[in-house]
Amino acid sequence: MIRLPGTIVVLIIMCFTMNYIFAQEINEAEYQQLKNRLGTDLMQKLKEEIKKELIDELKAEYTMEPKQKQVAEKPITTIKVNDPRNESKEVSTREEETIKYTEYQKGAEEIGLDKARYRLGEGLTFGEQLLTIRGFGNLNARYIDNNVSENLGIGNNFFSLGEFDLFMTSRLSNRISFLGEIVFEFESEETEIDPERLIIRYDVNNLLKINVGKFHLPIGYWLPTYHHGVWLQTTIDRPDIFNFEDKGGPLPSHAIGAMLSGSALLEGFDLNYACAISNGRGVNTTQIQVIDDRNDKKALSLQLEVQPHIVEGLRLGPSIYYDVIPEDKTNPNRESEIREIIYGGHIVYTIENIELLTEAFEINHDEFSGGVFNTIGGYAQFAYTINKFKPYYRYDYIKYDSNDPFYNESKFDFLDTNKHTLGLRYELSHFNALKFEYSHGVFDDEDVNIVGLQTAFSF
Repeated sequence: MIRLPGTIVVLIIMCFTMNYIFAQEINEAEYQQLKNRLGTDLMQKLKEEIKKELIDELKAEYTMEPKQKQVAEKPITTIKVNDPRNESKEVSTREEETIKYTEYQKGAEEIGLDKARYRLGEGLTFGEQLLTIRGFGNLNARYIDNNVSENLGIGNNFFSLGEFDLFMTSRLSNRISFLGEIVFEFESEETEIDPERLIIRYDVNNLLKINVGKFHLPIGYWLPTYHHGVWLQTTIDRPDIFNFEDKGGPLPSHAIGAMLSGSALLEGFDLNYACAISNGRGVNTTQIQVIDDRNDKKALSLQLEVQPHIVEGLRLGPSIYYDVIPEDKTNPNRESEIREIIYGGHIVYTIENIELLTEAFEINHDEFSGGVFNTIGGYAQFAYTINKFKPYYRYDYIKYDSNDPFYNESKFDFLDTNKHTLGLRYELSHFNALKFEYSHGVFDDEDVNIVGLQTAFSF
């Protein structure tokens, strides 16, 4: 028999005892921790497996490869709904829309677009280029009891096509994007196709965004906010002061040049700005200098806007526009250049169901021969939304200088305007609105009553 020293026996007994104690401590104190750790490891491994599968799926779906053979038709479905007026607005789920896109073989080196999808209210998107196409349109019915602008050649009661507007955007990179707006205008027996906006935009940061091309001038609130799609605006017509150049508006609306814009989040308020340098007006009120500038003198415009944090939904600020209008050598009454300065300001309050818009402008024309002419105008609009109904009221006012040669020599009748409008907008569907208006106006001391009906839509 082997005899162990007493010390060794004691040590062996202590080791077994400590192991038993530690085992008991681990089982009781660290059991839950060990369980959680094992669960965490299992979930992490599962997530990694799912992530790998998703990456492989995305690579297979979006990788663009040379087409070696004809690809069969595949239906692509999406159910996301976007509102062009407010992308963050919650809307109900729509029925799934299916678009079939077929790729054809055109050679071994050709790279084809893999996907096309359609989203309600946003449009058609092709593959990774993210080209988005939207559209706007409207049809009108109108009755006028006293036509005071006979030279415009309109009747007293009529149906009419409004504008058909194709609105396209595409992101060319993380910081570069494209915007195009092509409008089909139905004038008399002819259809005009106008590229109303054509912009390449460079997003440096929130403080600096550079727009180059044809854009709407940063004058006031309405012009840079509501564009050619009348579905976007509450009313049937734009305020009279903001009618486009080819509709007899007194303000310049479109320009070709460069515009800088941005916003700063400051303590107590947000500050937005936009400034532009562009070709100025042409020799008359309708001419937009697209390919040249007749007098080489550029127009400058600046707009500032403050959004105080203390009053949510409030926006206010001034704007100024400066230009030198070239002389019209074919018109003996327009043989000198005209310096044009436009001062303006807006106060806007939009929150929940309330819409309150007010703007005022002063247009100063100074002939270098000595004549000075002033025109003032503006509007105030109030609307309140009740479910699908939106009743509204607007007041339009313009007072022209009767001796201003720039307006007097135009093909339009620039009439003093004092007009009240009552209307109701009803949302027939999320992308189709029906509008009804009654207006009473005094134009150059003549009373006019106007009844209008419009259906406006976006697609």
